[in-house]
Amino acid sequence: MRVFFFILISALISCSSPDKEKITVPKLHASFYVEAMNQINEKLTADPDNKRLVDQKLFYCEQLDWPATCISALDTHKEIHGMTNQLVKQYINYYKKHEQYDLLFGVLNRWMDEYELKDEFHQLYIKALVRSGKTTRAMVELRNYLISHNANEDFAFASGEYLQLKDTALAAYNLGKLYNSSPEHDLIWDYGIILMKLGYQEIGISVLEKFAMNHLDDFQVQLSYALALNEADNTPRARKVIKPFANQDTVAYLLADWYLEDAMWDSAGYVLTSVIEKDSTKRKPIWKAGRLYEDRGWYSTSMKYYEFLLELNPQDTLAVQRIDLIQRKIAYLQRLKFEESKIPVLELKSKKN
Repeated sequence: MRVFFFILISALISCSSPDKEKITVPKLHASFYVEAMNQINEKLTADPDNKRLVDQKLFYCEQLDWPATCISALDTHKEIHGMTNQLVKQYINYYKKHEQYDLLFGVLNRWMDEYELKDEFHQLYIKALVRSGKTTRAMVELRNYLISHNANEDFAFASGEYLQLKDTALAAYNLGKLYNSSPEHDLIWDYGIILMKLGYQEIGISVLEKFAMNHLDDFQVQLSYALALNEADNTPRARKVIKPFANQDTVAYLLADWYLEDAMWDSAGYVLTSVIEKDSTKRKPIWKAGRLYEDRGWYSTSMKYYEFLLELNPQDTLAVQRIDLIQRKIAYLQRLKFEESKIPVLELKSKKN
């Protein structure tokens, strides 16, 4: 079995030729590659300069995705074969996959011009600059890139990199170009948020609104839009946006809080009651309802919610504390009322003319 497998892989590699159709290598279990790798390593110990064995080891490394072993195999391949266009691309893809941006920058910076890879990997080169902290050079490359690249995908790419560099002004500038031709692009959401942060709140909200209108069935988009509206002090509009999703508990709690902020007690109570009726085993809506009625001074109603929490969990110490506090509040009010009843009231008569 070992011999057959070894011959199979050898044949697949040795038969590969740019003049022939690409051979599809069947996907095999990792254990096959591990076994083959062990055999290759044994043979390389005796014959470390064998080009065929080195090529096979690199193939197995890539299949197994072993970072340390892969880079070692790439380096060995380079020592024996020298640096080639194909090997440069293998280094690039390896560093990109494992997000090793400093090493990726090194390969791109040294070999892009010699192997005429600039057009193919220009964006990746900029990304490597940004993520390896070479900010000044990244800004120059981005500016040069945009001189000759003016498609929507170029503005989207540049905007994303400017956001990574935390340059909100240039990100907004490029996002504005993207917005004019592609207002439904995912990055347009960031454009609206940036505009709001830069102080252009009305324009930012209008951008977010247009984006949200194109994603009416997307819960996360609608929720984020509602939160942005609330942040912009437009809570009534925020409630309207999120109401269609009120069957979700997260939205129900948010609505209840927003109703409470506007002193709309009945509406808040209605929302919480709907959640409790749907599932009376959840603590959160019962607790929030108890606090709502307690804060309103409706102590008897509030007490019922806290007592129900104790039925669900006799160890609920917070519910015990609220009940004790309410009982003391009720006792104080009763005592106050009793003391008030003992105060003599002077009978006042209107002065007769």
